[in-house]
Amino acid sequence: MNDITSGGFYERLKAARLASGSAEGTELEACVQNTVQALLSSETDGRRPGMLLGKIQSGKTRAFLGIVASAFDNGFDVAVVLTKCTKTLAQQTVNRISTEYKEFRDAEELAVYDIMNVPNLTDWEIDGHKLIFVAKKEANNMKRLLKLFSETHPKLGSKRVLIVDDEADFASIRFSKNKGTGEIEQGRIADRIDELRRDLPNTAVLQVTATPYSLYLQPDEYEPAPGKNFTFEPKRPAFTQLVPIHDSYVGGDEYFGQHDEDAPEFYLWHEVQEEELTALKKEDRRRIRSDEALTCKRTEALRHAIVGFVTASVIRRMQQAEAGDALKRYSMIVHVETARASHAWQHTVSKEIITGMGDAAKSGDAIFSDLVGRAIDDLSRSIDAGDYQLPLREQVIIKVREAFLKGGVVTERVNSDNDVQALLDENAELKLRTPFNVFIGGQILDRGITVPNLLTFFYGRSPKKMQQDTVLQHARMYGARPRADLAVSRFYTTASNFIALRRIHEFDAALRHAFVVGAHERGVAFVMKDSNARIVPCAPSKILVSNIVALRPNGALVPFGFQTKSKSALAKIDGAVSKLIPSDALNGLGQPVEIDCEVAVGILDLLENAFDFETGYEFDWEAARAAIEYYSRITTPEPKRGKCWLFAGTGRELSRKRASGRFSDAPLSYQERTAFRTLPGSLPVLAVLQQEGGEDAGWRGAPFWWPVIVAPAKSMPSIFATSVRDDPDD
Repeated sequence: MNDITSGGFYERLKAARLASGSAEGTELEACVQNTVQALLSSETDGRRPGMLLGKIQSGKTRAFLGIVASAFDNGFDVAVVLTKCTKTLAQQTVNRISTEYKEFRDAEELAVYDIMNVPNLTDWEIDGHKLIFVAKKEANNMKRLLKLFSETHPKLGSKRVLIVDDEADFASIRFSKNKGTGEIEQGRIADRIDELRRDLPNTAVLQVTATPYSLYLQPDEYEPAPGKNFTFEPKRPAFTQLVPIHDSYVGGDEYFGQHDEDAPEFYLWHEVQEEELTALKKEDRRRIRSDEALTCKRTEALRHAIVGFVTASVIRRMQQAEAGDALKRYSMIVHVETARASHAWQHTVSKEIITGMGDAAKSGDAIFSDLVGRAIDDLSRSIDAGDYQLPLREQVIIKVREAFLKGGVVTERVNSDNDVQALLDENAELKLRTPFNVFIGGQILDRGITVPNLLTFFYGRSPKKMQQDTVLQHARMYGARPRADLAVSRFYTTASNFIALRRIHEFDAALRHAFVVGAHERGVAFVMKDSNARIVPCAPSKILVSNIVALRPNGALVPFGFQTKSKSALAKIDGAVSKLIPSDALNGLGQPVEIDCEVAVGILDLLENAFDFETGYEFDWEAARAAIEYYSRITTPEPKRGKCWLFAGTGRELSRKRASGRFSDAPLSYQERTAFRTLPGSLPVLAVLQQEGGEDAGWRGAPFWWPVIVAPAKSMPSIFATSVRDDPDD
C-alpha cells in the first residue's frame, strides 16, 4: 500500500474552496485521501474499479474533483471523466471542472477539454500539463476518446490515467442476449469503456454514482466471451468509499422517513389521485376544460401545487427581506411523463391555471383569495412545526396577487438538449428568470441536471415495475436545502408512488447502512421465493426483475391504508388468530414470548384475509412471511433456529386516519420498537396489536389484529424478492 502525497493541487483546491466560503471539511478530506490511497494500491487497477458512493445531489462531483486533484499530486498525469450522455450534462461537467480548477489553468499547469473539441496537442502540453478529458457516454465521443489515446496522441497511452466514470450504472453496464445465438452481449458504450481500460496499461478506474445496485450485483469476474480473445472487464467495485453527507442535505430520510405532526417533514407529501395523472398524460378537453382552470376536479392537485409553490416562494422572500438577506428565486418541477406531447399538454394546463389566477386577481374574484388562503393554511402547519415566523396573511395574499398580475410566474418545457441549452445559466444550471419558475419535462430532468432552489415537485411517473436506480435519479427534490426552505417544500404524487418510493428509500438506506457498519464485508442478504421454496439465496440476475422489499436492523414492515372486512368475517379471523397466540403472551406484562416460526407464518396467513386496501395502497404479505422465515431459519444460529418473538398487545384504539387525514401507519409505538432492540439473540419479531376497531375511529365496528414485522436489531440489511419473472428474457 502506497502512502499518498499531500500538497500541490489538492491543498490549493482546498484553499480556493475555503476562500469562496465553502470549506472542505474533515470528513470530505478523509474521503478524498482514503479514495486515492485505495486507487494507488496494487489490488486496484483498471480491472478492479473502485466505487465512490454518494446520495442523490449530495456533493459527489465536488468529491471526485478533489480526488482528481489529489491523484495529480500522487503520480497521475491524465484524468478521463465519463459523463452522462446529453450535451447539457456534459457541458455542465466541463464548466464545473473548469471553474473549480481555474487557478491551475491560469498557471498553465492543467488543461480541460471536451473530447469533441480537443486541439492538436503538442509535447509541451502533453508533458507539461495535467490533462482532463470529458467525454459523454455516447458512441462518437467514445470513438474519439479511443482514437485520442491509440492513434492521435499515443504518447498519452503511456501516462498514468485515472478514469472517473460518473453515474457509472448508466450506460457503462448493459448486457443483452443475442436473439440469433443466445449468447450474452455487452452494450456498445460498455464495450468501448472496456476497450479503453484494456488499452491503457497504467490506469485506475473510479466509479461514481448514487445508484450502484446493478454494479454490486455483478460477479467478480465474467466468463470469457465465446469466440473472442477478451472477456468483459469487471464492473463490481473492489472497494467502496462513502461521500459524507453534509449538514444541509435533504434526502430520502426527510421525504420518506417516519415523522410526527410536530416535524415540518410530516407535511412534505400531498396525495395526487390516479385519475388526475391520467387526465394530465394526454390532451382531453372532456376531462379538463379551459374555462374551468380554477375549479376543475381533475387538476385539483396541480392547481394546489402551483398556487402553493408561488405562496411558499412569497413567504420565503418575505422572511428573507425581514432578516435583511438577499432575496432568492425559486423553482417547481412537473415531471409526469416522458412523451413530448404530454409535456405540451401539461404546459397548457399549467398556463391556464396561472392565467386563471391572474384573471381572478385582476377581477377581484373570491376564488383567488380562497385558493391562496388554502395554500397559506397548508404551509402554516409546517412553518409552525419548524418554529418559523409566518408573515402577515394579508401581506402574503397581496404579494401573491402581485406575482400573478405582473406575470412573475413563468413556465418552461425542458425536454430536449436544444431546449435545455437555451435555459441554462453561466453555471450550466437551469436559469431562474423570475422569483417563480415552473419547469415541465421528462427524462432530461432525471440525472445530474441542477434545478436551483426547488420548493415543489409534482411527480407522476408510475411504471408498472419501478426500476430502483432509475426512479431514485428522478428525485430532483434531494440536495442541499435550508431548513426554512424545507418548511415550505411540497412533494405531490399518488399514494402508490409514495409507497413505492418509500420502499426504494428503505432499500437505499439499507445498502448505505451496510457500508457504514461494515456489513458489506459479509454481503447484503438477497433472498427470494421460487417454485420450490419461499426462501433461497437470490441470484443477482433474478433480483433485477423481481419485486423487492428491504429491511434494515430493527426495521419494520407495516400494512396501512386499509379498511377491515365485515364484522362477521373479522369475528372468524379474530377467533382463529387468538387460538394461535399463547396465553402467556396475553398476560398483560407486555413482554414478547418465543413461538415457532410456522405459528407466526400461520398468523400472517389468517390476517391477510382481514383487510381491504384502498386504491394505491398495498402490502406484500409474501415478503412479510419471507422475512420471518429468513431471519428465523437462515440467519439465526442454533439452537434458536426456527423460532420467532411474538408480541401481543390488546385494548388499542388507534384511529384509521390521523387528524391530518393521512392513514395511520404506526400501530407499534416508538417505545415498543426501541424495547425490541434489547431482546436477546437475533430472532425476528411479529407484533400483533388488537385494535378495538370502533366505528367512531373509522373502522367497521369490530376488533381486529394489526400485524407488524420487525427485523432483528442484530441482523444484516436484507432484501427480499418475492416474485420473479418466469422467463428473464420476457
